[in-house]
Amino acid sequence: MYSPYDDQNKNNLSEAASEAGQEKSQGASPPAAGYGTGSYPYTAQTGGQGYYSQPPQQPRPAQYTWGTAQQPGGFYQGGGQPPKPPKEKKRGGKFGLKLLAAVLCCAVVSLGSVGVFAALIQNGVVAVQSPEGAESTAAFTLYKLEGAGKNTTPTATAGEMTSQEVAQKLIPSVVCVQNYQISQQSIMFGGIEYAPAEGGEVSPAGEGSGIIFSKDGYIVTNQHVIDGATKIKVVTHDGMSYEAELIGEDTQTDLAVLKIEADQELTPAEFGSSEDLQVTDTVMAIGNPGGIQFNSSVTMGYVSALNRQITNGDTGFTLNCIQTDAAINPGNSGGALVDMKGHVVGINSSKIVATGYEGLGFAIPSDTVQPIVSDLIEYGYVKDRAALGISVRYIDKMNAMWYGLTPGCHVYELLTENASKSGLQQGDVITAIDDTQITSGTTVSAFLATKKPGETVTLTVDRAMTGESGLQIELVLSENSGVSAKRQEN
Repeated sequence: MYSPYDDQNKNNLSEAASEAGQEKSQGASPPAAGYGTGSYPYTAQTGGQGYYSQPPQQPRPAQYTWGTAQQPGGFYQGGGQPPKPPKEKKRGGKFGLKLLAAVLCCAVVSLGSVGVFAALIQNGVVAVQSPEGAESTAAFTLYKLEGAGKNTTPTATAGEMTSQEVAQKLIPSVVCVQNYQISQQSIMFGGIEYAPAEGGEVSPAGEGSGIIFSKDGYIVTNQHVIDGATKIKVVTHDGMSYEAELIGEDTQTDLAVLKIEADQELTPAEFGSSEDLQVTDTVMAIGNPGGIQFNSSVTMGYVSALNRQITNGDTGFTLNCIQTDAAINPGNSGGALVDMKGHVVGINSSKIVATGYEGLGFAIPSDTVQPIVSDLIEYGYVKDRAALGISVRYIDKMNAMWYGLTPGCHVYELLTENASKSGLQQGDVITAIDDTQITSGTTVSAFLATKKPGETVTLTVDRAMTGESGLQIELVLSENSGVSAKRQEN
């Protein structure tokens, strides 16, 4: 390597300077700048859920110079006059100005956003209904975002919680409901089957879920969870067990209200308006799939569809339900479907989950639940529901042909004064109601859902005892008490 301090090189330098005269010697060209070999730490930017992380940018390589450093004794590589040292770039000043400008811009934008949002609230474009704005007669308050609805342009919703926060908030409000019934096991003796004796042993018959909606112990669940129960128990999320009182039930909407007297403070759930839901909203299902063994289980999914018409196979009553792909399994019935604000927007029902399909569950909307629950607490049943006031059983064409009967609704018992005065008799077969032909066991229930107590309907009746056919009987509708029975009370 060349060095101006070797004696031999000093002589060579003098000779070269003489031959070149006053010509200035050019310094050697430095090699191309290369990358440093050190590691450059960086932090990868992590995207939100469903997005890939942004790859880190390659840091700018350090620029290395060669042959410009000053040597001792005033000599410089390449000979000649020393080059002027490069001026240091004052990066700090410009960078500080840019940073200050960026901070000021962010502050201006933030203040502008706050101002716009405040203006929207002040002008009534965005407002949240407070509990005081709800009807005092309602069983619970529905928290509704005013201005939201079907025609609202989907946007990111403020005030949403993380899934962990939602679960922590709602799990204490969801309970396990246990149905106890008297065991009805027949006895075989001597090849003869004997009917069970009265006063048999009470044993668990089924389990489901429920939601605490008041601090004084009111709980909403599905009616089929407690159907036929001799005794009902409620187990809270912390394992405490209480005997529950059945306040009211409604077979039409599959809802029931229970009440417990707890010796601890209960955590009631907050209910949101199901009308604010939009397709693809994230929801969480909380309940007890399989019963107490898997209590407080959480599944998540999306709102797949709204206003799905689902018909109750037992009663013929049609409900507009929320469809979701969140897993709803046996034991989840009566549990909570929750939005990301931590509000209950539906009551899950495994009874109307489509079997044979995956990710197809349904929930009863909270806006449907609220008035039903309010009536059940006040009256024990849903008011203004029409009923024929008779006990009937539908016999289809195949069974009617086998037993030599007329297909239709066979009258077993007259239950109300209106029914007794109408002229109906036990054994009559109702083949039509007004202009609606009875073609299934749910025809009458679906028809009555459009009527009110006190209205008059015309029944078309066949009377097997006398051989009369096509009798026209007028009947004044009674009020349906909503009492559950194996043979539906119409």
